[in-house]
Amino acid sequence: MNVWSERLGPLSRRHVLQMIGATGTVLLAGCRPATAAPTLMAPAGVLPKPWADALPKPWRLTLAPAQQDWTPEDQARADVLVMGDGWLDAHPADTLQPIAADPLRSQLDGQANALLGGLGALQDRVLPLAVSPWVMLLRDDPAMAQEGWPLLLDAAMAGRVVLPASPRLVMSLADHLGGGQALSALRRQVLTYDDRQATNWLLKGEAEVVVLPLNRCIALLRRDPRLRAVLPASGAPLHWTVLLRPEASREPVPQNWVEQGWRAPLRRRLAQLGWRAPITSSGSIEDQKALSARLRPLLFPAADTWTRCWSLPPLMPDDRSSLEELWRDSAPEPPSR
Repeated sequence: MNVWSERLGPLSRRHVLQMIGATGTVLLAGCRPATAAPTLMAPAGVLPKPWADALPKPWRLTLAPAQQDWTPEDQARADVLVMGDGWLDAHPADTLQPIAADPLRSQLDGQANALLGGLGALQDRVLPLAVSPWVMLLRDDPAMAQEGWPLLLDAAMAGRVVLPASPRLVMSLADHLGGGQALSALRRQVLTYDDRQATNWLLKGEAEVVVLPLNRCIALLRRDPRLRAVLPASGAPLHWTVLLRPEASREPVPQNWVEQGWRAPLRRRLAQLGWRAPITSSGSIEDQKALSARLRPLLFPAADTWTRCWSLPPLMPDDRSSLEELWRDSAPEPPSR
């Protein structure tokens, strides 16, 4: 995903600040005391809490404002940034340093390498930390669950679908539903675009199916046996948590801390929270035992299903313009009076 896709709406303050460039960030960083503790900055809720709690001294965790509100001043105070992949195009390659952690890069699995392969100039400046698939959450109806993504276009779902507030992800789902007119058809099904409050729409009975990352609904799935999540056999978009090093950082990536999250016992705890380690050994029998038989196929599906999952790298400007036009053209007609 990219910044345009992360939330609907006009050009925001985040985009304006991005256009200021890296110069101000570097100057601000120069004012930081040389003895300051190294800082990892992440938006609240993005980094799984058990992993955040394991950050070793002297590192300090700063739970920053929401990603869309980050400023050059915020980034000047950070040595490492952790964020969702949907915000990568807010960080041009020339504002970042290479990850420079080959022992970590060598462990990455096929999906993580596929993500990096689509990042262009950012390829050596991004480290995938964890991944969670987007799923459909609905009331426990086995017949509906077997439909997979085409369920979103079912006539019975009209006006009862909650999709993420990300045009890019909605368009990607439409492509996997057949492309062409599928985008317009999908948008006519929508009750609202709201992945943050999606579960509330479902629990209130106003929605029949919502689309959101597994890590945002796995706790609810444990508590409420009436609900079912579906990762279709055709695959699903992937929601990544990634690590970056700002240009002004004086610190290398905390490799031991990253590896701690990729090894037992912490890796097992992260799996229970709906996060999968992006490494070749992830999905072992021990990892799968972290989840009940009901939840296991969502994070550790059959190998061919996992291979069919896909990532959404940042868009080039020309691609973004064409998709913005397609999004406008696909808007449903307003209801007649």
